[in-house]
Amino acid sequence: MLLAASCAQATVIRVGILRGAPSAAVSGVGLRASAGGRHIAVPVSFTVSAKGNSLVVGGKVCDSPLILTAVAPIRCGKAAYEGELVVRAHSGRITVVNKLDMEKYLRGVLGIEISPVWALEVLKAQAVISRTYALSQIGRHSGEGFDVCDTDHCQVYRGTNVHGQMTDQAVIQTRGQVVTYRGALARTFFSSDCGGATSDIRDVWGRPEPYLVVRREPYPSQSPKAEWEATLTASEIQAALAKKGKSVGVLRQISIVQRDAAGRPTLLRFTGSAGTATLTSAEFRMALGAKKVRSTFFEFSRGGVPAPASAPSYAPPRRTVQKSTSGAPLNEEEKLQLKALIAQKKFSVDERLDMLMYPDRERFYLNKALGLKNDAPGAELAPPPPQEAERTAQPAANAGISSVQVAGSVTLYGRGWGHGVGLSQWGAKAMADHGWSAEKILNFYYPGTVIQRR
Repeated sequence: MLLAASCAQATVIRVGILRGAPSAAVSGVGLRASAGGRHIAVPVSFTVSAKGNSLVVGGKVCDSPLILTAVAPIRCGKAAYEGELVVRAHSGRITVVNKLDMEKYLRGVLGIEISPVWALEVLKAQAVISRTYALSQIGRHSGEGFDVCDTDHCQVYRGTNVHGQMTDQAVIQTRGQVVTYRGALARTFFSSDCGGATSDIRDVWGRPEPYLVVRREPYPSQSPKAEWEATLTASEIQAALAKKGKSVGVLRQISIVQRDAAGRPTLLRFTGSAGTATLTSAEFRMALGAKKVRSTFFEFSRGGVPAPASAPSYAPPRRTVQKSTSGAPLNEEEKLQLKALIAQKKFSVDERLDMLMYPDRERFYLNKALGLKNDAPGAELAPPPPQEAERTAQPAANAGISSVQVAGSVTLYGRGWGHGVGLSQWGAKAMADHGWSAEKILNFYYPGTVIQRR
């Protein structure tokens, strides 16, 4: 991947931070305001609401939009924002938009989209792909009066609340850098954990891209999301199939009929009393819910299907999962204890993320912080040594058609979290921890692309 020079210029982005709300609390130092194009006086702190298509600011009706600037970040609700806030009224509801420079926007993205305590090179890689993704999404919400939203529909954004020294440094050191393919912005999708090998985009969303293909990662990650289980009832699966217009009656069997070069299932066949139907694994995951079927990298048995002998990289190790009382729900007193320990910063960022994604692990971390004994959470297998991963995985023959009889329910044993397309954050972290530069990381996940400044 080459770094091609071009003229970098400031880009303004409009972020929807509040949509269809009855009101919003606003505060700031040195606030300057205009409503309907006319300057108005506002207090340091006030509430803005809607009356029809007009705004009510501090009890006074004024024209929409209300534009706010200040010498310091402006607080709206629970977060504070650089740049300006634009408040519009429509049919008794308000929309609040944060209008600011792209580089400032990225400061409010990185601190929430990736762990700010990770190595600088992985943060720089995230800054480049987040900038690229944001630029490619400008205008996505134009019908609502802004470019992007502040949720994972676009990218999660929390303003100055998540600013940090390392993430700010990553933004500064990569200023204006984007990933391109043949001169156009690349599609820089990313996920939390690909499970050891990325997905081919054509298996997830249909449209192929030469730089979004299966790539086996060179190192095992320490992701807390590396392993998962999901037990699905036959009725749940039948309902999901029905939503896709593919009812099969009483479900009897599920088969994996196609895999990608890494062995990940890509096409599933469902057999029932009323016939058969097929779904891609990505469709199946979305139909059941991405929080339950956390990735498409799953099997019907713990052992899974081994990687083909020609595989150019390692197969991620599996963990032995043991049932533990450490996952018992917390009572109210224990929840207060945990909340107090979090406030005292007794947990690392990764531990807080782990509890957020897996609430059943709260007791384990509470006991650990209090010095109490935990049941064995499962012994990790020693990972095999990393091998060269500069090569694209070769297509492997289907690693055997795997089937399971459905007698009331079926359990999936999976790895990774997310769609798996493009950069895997935990995989990129492992690379950075092994001395890889941001450029080398991006070259691995988006082969054939170029970094440019825009």
